[in-house]
Amino acid sequence: MFEILFNTLFINFLFLNIFFVVNNRYFKLEKSIFIYLLFYHLLFTFLYIFYFKDGAADYKTYLNLTTFRGFNFKGLVSADLITTICAFFKNILFFNDYNIILFFSLSSLTGIIMFYKNLIKLGLEKKIAVFFLFIPGMHFWTSMPGKDCIILFLLAFFFYFYLDKRLVVSLLFVFAVFLVRPHIGFIFFSSVIITEFFLMKGTKKIIFIVLFVCVSLIVLNTGSVSYFFLDQKSTSDNFLIQMFSHFNNYTEKFIFTDTGYERSFFLLNIFNYLIIPTEFIFKNNSLIVNTTIMTELVVFSLLIHFILKSKKIIFDKKIFYFLLICCLFYFLIVPQALFNFGINIRQKWMILPFFIYFSFLLKYLLVKINNR
Repeated sequence: MFEILFNTLFINFLFLNIFFVVNNRYFKLEKSIFIYLLFYHLLFTFLYIFYFKDGAADYKTYLNLTTFRGFNFKGLVSADLITTICAFFKNILFFNDYNIILFFSLSSLTGIIMFYKNLIKLGLEKKIAVFFLFIPGMHFWTSMPGKDCIILFLLAFFFYFYLDKRLVVSLLFVFAVFLVRPHIGFIFFSSVIITEFFLMKGTKKIIFIVLFVCVSLIVLNTGSVSYFFLDQKSTSDNFLIQMFSHFNNYTEKFIFTDTGYERSFFLLNIFNYLIIPTEFIFKNNSLIVNTTIMTELVVFSLLIHFILKSKKIIFDKKIFYFLLICCLFYFLIVPQALFNFGINIRQKWMILPFFIYFSFLLKYLLVKINNR
């Protein structure tokens, strides 16, 4: 009893104090906004625990170490990596579930704050950027132990350093994303490489082509991650055939579930992925679904309002090209393969911040062209 009380109070108090220090030294949010934001985020963490306390949820699998097979550092990818992190906290540091939940929750909040700082680095006024600190869905769906909060954290820092022209450092975060969700890491890595390729001159282009080909071949021939891209049961040795076969199998996997919905044409698939799957909501009527949908529509409407209202944006051609390539690449693949409301409502927060960055830059570019 004393151990549980000690861990829950002391270690969580330590986490929160460290987070306050980090804000004072690095985030530098106003104290009132920071405190309100912290309580706001933790409220959604508690709501998530309360809502899923009796149902199935991925975070329970991680906390219970259901798939843990010992500290084997070979093939630590995706869910196995998150489970190993939780096992390290539990078995080595003797953290309890509440400590681990708070750690992941604060990691998610860090990613949200960095998202806000990235908007400011793009030139967005603080009074507009502060709205994006309080998007309900971003707090709720990324607040628990799992891949989503870690990817939100990593991609926010990736873009922060990419905006600072620190390419090597930014790619280290993309590599970490690759370990958590290989296909997402590959999309962002490819987008960076393609962007750099178009803007580089001379022999540097050849170096980047060779680098991209080498990384692609390593990924497709590494057993611990190749199953994310290739159909291991395919009888063909052709990479393209194996990739399309895996894509088709992956698509079919999630349609025939309780939260699945039918595929549609290209643009509607993107809309269903980012906002609401129209076919799904007509079949379902629950508090969480209806609340989520109404919240998403309100946020989407406010996003359009703030995009139209924004004035000062620092337009960088390289950043614009990267965001354009990244969003196109992502929307050509993920929304065309995943037709599951339960998965998409969590995973879309990997690309939504970048879609928001792109929307502000695109609006600025269109206004500039129109004023010529």
